[in-house]
Amino acid sequence: MALPSLTAPEFLTKIPSTGKEIKYRPFLVKEEKILLMALEGNDQDEITNAIVTILGNCLEEGVDVNKLATFDVEYLFLKLRGKSVGEVIQLRMSHADGDCKHRTDVEINIDDINVTEERPEDKIQLTDEIGIKLRYAGVNDLKGVDPESSEDLFKLITNCIDFIYDSENVYSDFTREEIAEWLEQLSSEQFKKVTDFFENAPKLKHIITWTCPECGKEDSMVLEGLTSFFT
Repeated sequence: MALPSLTAPEFLTKIPSTGKEIKYRPFLVKEEKILLMALEGNDQDEITNAIVTILGNCLEEGVDVNKLATFDVEYLFLKLRGKSVGEVIQLRMSHADGDCKHRTDVEINIDDINVTEERPEDKIQLTDEIGIKLRYAGVNDLKGVDPESSEDLFKLITNCIDFIYDSENVYSDFTREEIAEWLEQLSSEQFKKVTDFFENAPKLKHIITWTCPECGKEDSMVLEGLTSFFT
């Protein structure tokens, strides 16, 4: 005799980058096992792959997780985690400086965590006639990339160029080598316009404040990115 089937509840949320409303369900034991195995391996690429797999299973059909911006993925997984495990995240916060080493237990409600609303212009005019169209980085663009490395930042930019344009044409058919060589011809001022787009891109961000019961000092910390909410 077949066992009775279980139906997971569905919830609504919006993709931050587009504002599109989508349905999602909580992750189940089978998805939780995927995440736990990745966390045990402590490999960032494996953890990212697990998150992408879980979102692919739990978001409504038609949402291509690999085409979402990184901050979309982080936000949606956080919402998913809230409905699956609970809306409250418990952290132990310590002072960044000073003599007091006490760690204070602090709770954050997932519904209070949002993506910053700043949206930099994705078309950047480099000269009077020449410009570049960028897109937000996705999870695949960031695999193996160290944001603190100038070489990896260059790699990230080449991954996220949609096209280059001038007064007469749009150029989108180029190799990675060709676009890398083209970027090397930019002036420092022009290149900064490009890097500013990524530095000012939306982020999963929350400011947490607490008062230490040991020393009585009030402290705060800015949490950015998915991993900062679980470490």
